[in-house]
Amino acid sequence: NMSQLKEFVNVVESNKFKVSVNTELYDKEAIVASAYKYSGRFYIYQNESESDRKIVDVFFESKEHSAITEADVKDFCNDLIDQQIRIHTTRQFGHIRDLIVEEAFKPVKK
Repeated sequence: NMSQLKEFVNVVESNKFKVSVNTELYDKEAIVASAYKYSGRFYIYQNESESDRKIVDVFFESKEHSAITEADVKDFCNDLIDQQIRIHTTRQFGHIRDLIVEEAFKPVKK
């Protein structure tokens, strides 16, 4: 439930919420990629937290002034994890993918 998220999620108004993301856990690239997925439904902006430079506050405001649901918040948090896993995987195995692509597009020897 929402009480477990209260530590880093703050519902500002019924149609606005803020998620405080620790950049020691999540790359800024993951934060931006996750937020972008929600740009159709929300106005989104982010700021470095005034109280802690490791924290990026991501603010969401509903475009239709509809109420924010708990699912919206949880979906963003799940997407953040998903984006971070993609970044880790690329760092770890990106060179293998590059080798496969290079091999696939080598000229065919006659």
